Amino acid sequence: MDSHLDVDVRWLERGEGDAVMLLHGLMGQAQHWDEVLDALSSGYRAIAPTLPIFDPHLRECSIGQLAGFAVRLLDELGIERATIGGNSLGGHVAIDIAFSYPARVSGLILTGSSGLFERSFTRGVSHRPSAQYIREKMEEIFWNRQLVTPEWVESVRRAVTDTPTALRVLRFARSARRDNVELRLGTIAVPTLLVWGADDRITPLSVAERFHSLIPDAKLAVLPRCGHAPMLERPDDFAMIVERWLEETRLRRGGAPKPLGGRR
Repeated sequence: MDSHLDVDVRWLERGEGDAVMLLHGLMGQAQHWDEVLDALSSGYRAIAPTLPIFDPHLRECSIGQLAGFAVRLLDELGIERATIGGNSLGGHVAIDIAFSYPARVSGLILTGSSGLFERSFTRGVSHRPSAQYIREKMEEIFWNRQLVTPEWVESVRRAVTDTPTALRVLRFARSARRDNVELRLGTIAVPTLLVWGADDRITPLSVAERFHSLIPDAKLAVLPRCGHAPMLERPDDFAMIVERWLEETRLRRGGAPKPLGGRR
C-alpha cells in the first residue's frame, strides 16, 4: 500500500525517454499493453498501470477518481508531462486527465474510447451469468475471437459474480455513461491520435470519426480486421502507428530529441 496514493499500486514499465502512459479498460489488464510497451521501449519511457477499479480503498467509482490516481502516479514517478493513452474506459480517463490536468498532458492516444457512445459490457448481465454467456459478451470485443481465452473468461466471470466487485464495475460503467465529453472536446489543446478497429462493435467507427471531427489537432488511423482492442488484436500495427505519430508530433508535444539508436 502506498501512503501517497492510498491504493495498491502496480504498473509495467519499459525504456527511457519521453513518458507515455497507457491505461486499460474496465475489464482490461495492464498486461494487455505488453507488446506495445516492448515496441515503444527503444525510444520512450512506456508505462501501463493497473487502474484501481477493483480496489475498495478507492471509494468513489468515477472517471475523475481514476484520472486523479493516474496523475498521482505520474507524481510518484517524477514525470511532469506525458502522452496519455487509453483503451475503452482507459481512453475516457485519458480525456479526463486532459480536461482536468492539462499541464500534465503532452498528447493523447485514444483507442476504442468511451465518452461519446459505448455499448456497455455490463448492460443485461444477470447476477449469475454462465461462462458461455461471458465468453459470448467478450467475443463481441474482437474480430479474432480466439483471443478470448478460458482463463480470461473465468477471471471476468469471477469479477461479475462477486457482489462487491460487480457493484464497482456497474458504478464505473454508470460514471462513464454520465460523463459525455462531446461539448468539451474542442478544448483539447494537444495532438491526439485515434487508433480504431474497423470492426469495433462496442464503440463503432462512427464514434472515432466524431472524436476526429471535434478534437482540433487529431489524426485517425483505422485498422481493418480489428475490433475494440487494437493493442491486443493488432499490437505490431498499433505500435507502429503510435511510434510514427509520436515522432511526427515530437515538437508539437514538447518532446526531447530522440535518443541515438532508437527505432524509426
